[in-house]
Amino acid sequence: MLQVLPKKQLKLIRNLKRSKNIRIKNQCFFVEGLKNVSEALKSDHEIKFIVISEDFSERNTDFLMKLSKNTPQIRLYEVPNAEYDKITDTVTPQGILAVIGFKDVKINDILRENFMMIALDRINDPGNMGTIIRTADAAGASGVIIGKGCVDVYNPKVVRSAMGSLFHVPLLYTDDIMATLSELRKKGSRVITTHLKAKKIHYEVDFTDKIVIVMGDEDEGVSDEIVHISDEVVKIPMPGEAESLNVAIAFGIMAFEAVRQRI
Repeated sequence: MLQVLPKKQLKLIRNLKRSKNIRIKNQCFFVEGLKNVSEALKSDHEIKFIVISEDFSERNTDFLMKLSKNTPQIRLYEVPNAEYDKITDTVTPQGILAVIGFKDVKINDILRENFMMIALDRINDPGNMGTIIRTADAAGASGVIIGKGCVDVYNPKVVRSAMGSLFHVPLLYTDDIMATLSELRKKGSRVITTHLKAKKIHYEVDFTDKIVIVMGDEDEGVSDEIVHISDEVVKIPMPGEAESLNVAIAFGIMAFEAVRQRI
């Protein structure tokens, strides 16, 4: 049953859109669009409530009937089109958004037999972060480790560019990426780090066992401390004139070399 959106929830959505601190304080974020909301519904994330516009309600009666039948515990609010346009974060909104609770992920939650993980060191561009998460999902990664200094993965720009993959790949935050990598090494993982001055080419390395691929900021790269503890330091050959690759593209090349070897 559709309800009127209370002012408290309206204020929460507006604040979640603009402030990382508000997202942390309330332990939730929001996603927009039918695909993102549908992916959230299929996941084990807590959906606090869903907001739809009048236009969406008129155009998607079958979806709303199934939603009410299958998940009657989720609060469903309808707002006038003009009101929805004020809270949306997209240029051409589809008229549906969901507020979703954070998911607490520990290392043991993402350990798999022969796992492949990605660890991110100071990745601060939202578009790159979202693309990396989406690529990790496509490559079948067991988890993404978010180091201190990275952009907030629940930033609306990250959420949009991840295109639903936030609900497929476990995301582990760490304030001490060195300690996390050391713990994974103790569990049998090899740490493979990209570096422009490396001597080895990425496809010369064995990606078929337990691995953590570490990617760093495009300007500064991975920290020297991480390079020092890495089992393999590799580079991607670039015969052209460009000095470096976009970090999301570089990760895609690394991840799918691992996929190729594992297949």
